[in-house]
Formats: sequence, structure tokens, C-alpha cells
Amino acid sequence: MILWFWDGYEKYAVCILVISLWGIYENLSETISNMSSIRKMAHFVCNISIMRDGEVKHTTSDELVPGDVIMVPDNCIMPCDMILLSGQCIVNESMLTGESVPVIKNAVMPIKEIYDPTVDSSSKHTLFSGTKVIQARQIAGQSAYALVIRTGFVTTKGSLVRDILYPRETKFKFYRDSLVFVGFMAMVAIFGFIGTVPTLIKLGTDTEKLIDKSLDLITVTVPPALPATLTVGVSFAIGRLRKSQIFCISPPRVNVSGMLKIMVFDKTGTLTEDGLQILGVRGCKGNVIGGSKPIFSLFFENIMDLLKSFGGESRSVLLNEAMASCHAITYIG
Repeated sequence: MILWFWDGYEKYAVCILVISLWGIYENLSETISNMSSIRKMAHFVCNISIMRDGEVKHTTSDELVPGDVIMVPDNCIMPCDMILLSGQCIVNESMLTGESVPVIKNAVMPIKEIYDPTVDSSSKHTLFSGTKVIQARQIAGQSAYALVIRTGFVTTKGSLVRDILYPRETKFKFYRDSLVFVGFMAMVAIFGFIGTVPTLIKLGTDTEKLIDKSLDLITVTVPPALPATLTVGVSFAIGRLRKSQIFCISPPRVNVSGMLKIMVFDKTGTLTEDGLQILGVRGCKGNVIGGSKPIFSLFFENIMDLLKSFGGESRSVLLNEAMASCHAITYIG
């Protein structure tokens, strides 16, 4: 830009300077704003009852440290990762797993079990940060108490938030190719510069003009508006995303997402909705003679009608017992 001002291209130089500075400002302000929004969404503080010095004290969750024992209330969101020491909890872990079916958490048995957070089976005793406790029950007269083991970014929820706020640096092919292109054009400019200087000297060009023309060759060969154009395009894209409540804190990823052609989603939370109810039963009477296709009964909404239809056969009794003894059914409220 100094060269352009020196060479008389003041308007062009000012335009490139304004566009570049505006693009940098837009990118930076959008990134900071989006990071702030994500922090606010992730930040959570609640009132909690904590056991200290043999007494129950009331404080806020941001005062918790590993080793604290708290009383788990109903309908609360867990502020940190905890081991359930007594009682039983029914927890909605959809925030972490996507599964909307409530999970039963049982107290760890210190005499029989060794708690190891790296083992999957230990998750049945762990109340994870961000999950909602639908119901906390007393077992054998003991209320639900839990021991704090992880807080902040060390929790399961915290690690997810940390990965969003501070993503790993990734090298995009688009930018790599752009740098290769600029580098190649720079080499062309340098060779042109080397070839031009002797000719200008032979023609008796004065030193000031020689430097001006030689450097001008480099600025013409290497596109000066390329970074500014890319920055402006990304800024507009981030602004449009933000209007749809989509926050981007890594601007280079916008170019990559723009090249996507297929997006794939799994069925979690769709077929596993917790509002499903049994509508009725179609029992199996046996197989077609000489084949493997089953013969199904009529549709029954009442289990007693099904038993009458089968005439008290052992198959219908087993079906009735299997439906009645479903171990995942629990009372809430």
C-alpha cells in the first residue's frame, strides 16, 4: 500500500486498506461475540445443599470442589460430575447422549465395588454434569447423597464445551492451495523482477524509478485483494449464520462447510422418544405348516381379550408375564 501511495494509486490503496481492516474487525468481533454467547449458554450456577463438618449448608454450585458431598434434589440439573453414594436417582441424559429415555442410577457399594471412572460400568453410579435428575429416591431410609469428583472443564459436559470454544487447529486444503498459488505467483514475480532490473539499468532508468517499477511488478503479479475478498466473504457468511442462531467461532470452517453436499443424521432421539405408549398386541399363534412365516393373531388392545383368544395357551401366558415384568418401568411422582 505504501508503494501504491508512492505511485499515485491513492484511491485503490485506501479501498484495499479499508476493506482489509473492516474484514479483520468483522471476523474478530463475530468470533468474540460467538464465543461469549457459547460461554453464557454453557455457564450454569444453581443453589445446592452441601455436607460440611457434619452439617448441611446451603451454597451455590460454583463453590463446589472435588470431595464435597451434596444432597441430590428432585428436578435439578447437575452442576458437576458426581458419584451417587446413597439412594437412587432417575436421570435424563439426553443432553450428553441424545437418548431421551431416563436412566436409573444406583448408589456405589464401597465394600463390593471399586469405582473406576475409566470403566464403562462405573457410569451407572455417576451423575454427569448437565444431565437432569428427574427423581431422587430414598433407599433403606437413606436420602440421595453424591460425592463431587470433577468440576469445570474436567467434567464430561465441560470437555464438550472446551472442544467447541477451543477447537483443534485444522489445516484446510482450500487455504493450503491458496498459499501455494500465491507462492507460485510470487516466484513468477521474483523471476520477472530479476529479468527486468538489468534491462532498466541498460536503458538508463534512475534509481527511484527502477525501485518503483520493480516492486510494482510484484504487486501486480501477486493478487493484493485476495485475502480481503476471502475475509469479506467469510464475514458475510458468519453474519447470515448468526441470524439463524448458528454460532461459528472458527471462520475458516465456513469455507469447508460451504462445500458439503451430504449431511447424515442418526435416528437417536427420534425412534427413542420417551413419550411412546403401547397401543396393543398382535400375538403369534405359530408358524405356517411347512414354512417359517409366523401366523399372527388379531389386534388386541386389552390383554384379557388376548388371553381369551388364545384359550389360556402357555404362549399367551408367557407374553402376558413378559409385558407385566418389564424391569425398566418406574414410578415418578
